[in-house]
Amino acid sequence: MSRPLAISGGTPVRNTETHPWSSWPLNTAEEWAAKIAPRLREVYLSGNEGSGGTMIDAFGEQYARYSGTTYAIFMPHGTDAISAALAGALDLDGFSDGGEIIVPNYTFVATASAVLERRCTVAFVDIDADTFTISPSAVEAAIQPNTRAILPVHLGGHPADMGALREIAQRHDLAIIEDCAQAHGAEYQGKKVGSLGDVGAFSFQSSKNLTVGEGGMVTTDDKDIRARVYAFMNVGRAPGGARWEYPRLGWNYRPSEYLAAILQVRLELLESQTDLRNRNAAYLSNALETISGITPPKLAPCVTKHGYHLYCLKYDSEGFGGKPRSEFVSALTAEGVPCSIGYRSPLSAEPGMARVAEKYPHLIRTLPSPNTEQVCEQSVWFFQNLFLGSQRDMDDIVTAITKIQRAWTA
Repeated sequence: MSRPLAISGGTPVRNTETHPWSSWPLNTAEEWAAKIAPRLREVYLSGNEGSGGTMIDAFGEQYARYSGTTYAIFMPHGTDAISAALAGALDLDGFSDGGEIIVPNYTFVATASAVLERRCTVAFVDIDADTFTISPSAVEAAIQPNTRAILPVHLGGHPADMGALREIAQRHDLAIIEDCAQAHGAEYQGKKVGSLGDVGAFSFQSSKNLTVGEGGMVTTDDKDIRARVYAFMNVGRAPGGARWEYPRLGWNYRPSEYLAAILQVRLELLESQTDLRNRNAAYLSNALETISGITPPKLAPCVTKHGYHLYCLKYDSEGFGGKPRSEFVSALTAEGVPCSIGYRSPLSAEPGMARVAEKYPHLIRTLPSPNTEQVCEQSVWFFQNLFLGSQRDMDDIVTAITKIQRAWTA
């Protein structure tokens, strides 16, 4: 006999008041006293909280080493990082038509809004149904004479098929700008994301696997791209240039020394946290394979490390007595397992983007996206903090899903 579901008044599998999931970020009084406070004190007493300080440059060097790139330029936000990466890779000043950028139709709005901000046009294309990342075949089919770049998103932390994308880019003389906002620590064939295209853009927003509330980073091996990104960020100045010389036109996107100081400490833990997420996600996926109606995330063979900012599974109502996904998410949340349906529609269909396309039809081109539509109908997301605990936490997820299935199929 199945147990009553928590959503119907039964006892939840997990009492999140007595057994909360891992918090995020993982702040402790001990870390504050030993590492954070001394660095913030150093910035405070230096009198250099922005320009002229040392923490921003030190963090940039640290992040470049971590990502396996030559340069890393700290930015105030992830969206700014994408804009700066586009400006750097394509030498855009923001005053003329920048050409068309190919973008996956399953992504956060900033991926496309940053493209539009740089006066480029957007071509929305379909994703791979298994990895939720941009489809190389859809990219190839979308290329036209004014296409200038591909903007793959490492969605949820799963690296896009960069080998296929690089081959396409080389044949068509296109740049590749990686959106790595959800993929800190992820690896494609042993190389960190952000080092796989011409330039990479990261976010340190509060939900991200490396966070300081808000922040971003641009990574590249190209010295000219680095110079253009630096000018974009620092009112047109050149790296190492004089204060009152402006070889390019730029804007003020300079970040704070305080944020860089905190991120230096948190970056030291990123690799071990990423490895823990991968172990727990692998354990969970193995357990979920036996549950009909649930398809765990699939890892492409090229992925040597997933970022697991998101754990994206697929839900099939046929395995759960025909109950719709919305009821499954509500029931699972009631059992003490927080989750989300994620992006509710292709980005091209979101009202804000759709209004832009209606008012300025020359700015947005939307190609068929059947895989994106299917994923929007079936996906269920678990967030990265759930994977910073133990295998017992993963067992609670499995127990809750099994409990719901038994109740609905009895």
